[in-house]
Amino acid sequence: MPVLDSRENEAGRITARMLLFVFLVALGARAGWGLYRMSASGSAALEFPDEQQYWLMATSLHEGRGLTDELGFRAGRMPLYPAGLSLVVGCSWGVAAVKVAQWLIGGLGAVFAAILGSRFGGRGVGVLVGLAFAVDPFLIFFSNLVLTETLFLTVLVAWWSYVARFAVEPRGPTWRQWILVGLLGLACVYARESTLGLIGAVLVVHLIRRRFERNSWLGVAVVGGVLLAGLFPWALRNHQVLGDWCWLTTRAGISLYDGVGPQATGASDLGDVKRQDAVRELTELEYNRYFLNAAWAEVRADPFRVVQLAVRKFGRMWNPVPNAAEYQSAMVRVVSAAWMIPLLLLALAGAVVLARDRTAGGLGAVVFLLLPALYLSALHMVFVGSVRYRLGAMPMLAVLAAVVLVRWWERGRTRG
Repeated sequence: MPVLDSRENEAGRITARMLLFVFLVALGARAGWGLYRMSASGSAALEFPDEQQYWLMATSLHEGRGLTDELGFRAGRMPLYPAGLSLVVGCSWGVAAVKVAQWLIGGLGAVFAAILGSRFGGRGVGVLVGLAFAVDPFLIFFSNLVLTETLFLTVLVAWWSYVARFAVEPRGPTWRQWILVGLLGLACVYARESTLGLIGAVLVVHLIRRRFERNSWLGVAVVGGVLLAGLFPWALRNHQVLGDWCWLTTRAGISLYDGVGPQATGASDLGDVKRQDAVRELTELEYNRYFLNAAWAEVRADPFRVVQLAVRKFGRMWNPVPNAAEYQSAMVRVVSAAWMIPLLLLALAGAVVLARDRTAGGLGAVVFLLLPALYLSALHMVFVGSVRYRLGAMPMLAVLAAVVLVRWWERGRTRG
């Protein structure tokens, strides 16, 4: 089952009808859960502090005050998601409209996931991966929250499904394809700035695989140029409102302190931290530098505690059941564990099977599919750990799980 055969073998192609089916399943699952939640609460409400912050920033943008958060900071988040929210924030039905839009975006994400899967095993793997994305209880849950998860994950999977074309096949991308790689990566960064490191990791893996050949270096330079040019307007805007260049956000300091500060437990708790007396009179840039310096001071003072926290955060991130106290009912825990444990075990088995099969990409394909899990795990062993931060890795793990399921099915049919 050679990788990417679905583009060359008509029998292996995933069809438009299959993709439509995957989209409708994903849309139905998200809409069903969302309507149930709305009917149970009587309205479309904002449940978590991050939701309220995004809504506040979108309101500020809608009212002409720029992208401003509750502290008056102007570059605390990347602008793509709050800019989208600003289109409906002034309407009484705005929150509900955002959730409906995210149901549709989540359905589109399932389509991209199916395309990604088909590149590694034809239509069977593709449909399984698309359906896994469609019915993943964690993805369904987050699609009904006003958070970046649904938008970010859909853009990321779209990018990953495109880059997969070049991850293991012999020929490298053309110039136009490199430019599109850069543009899709840019969209990911504008949704969530931490994706920049993942893009860098993909490019490094590509260089290693291509043995640092000249054309690969030129392609990496093209992607870097696209990212630099695309982020320049945001950096220029930040220079104008902050007085200094800021290419991403001013959130790095408080986020790192959240993960390693003396109050850190592995979970996020910024309620008192971000309003402590020492930072009340600081500018946004000074605020960021203060927490960066304080965080590194904690690391230097007690590195063993930081390592212990890292282990705890890894456990929180890959916990098969939710960490939040309000989601600890028996039903939630059973459904979550029944989904996550088999998927992770199958992904592990799939990695072993795929690594041994050079015709399907071998170890290179496995590294490519595991890269988001490895990167996000490392990142959130430094910053706070939560099940929401593993979502970017789940479609790629689902590909590994689907590969082994299809192999077992085909082996059973052959023996039968």
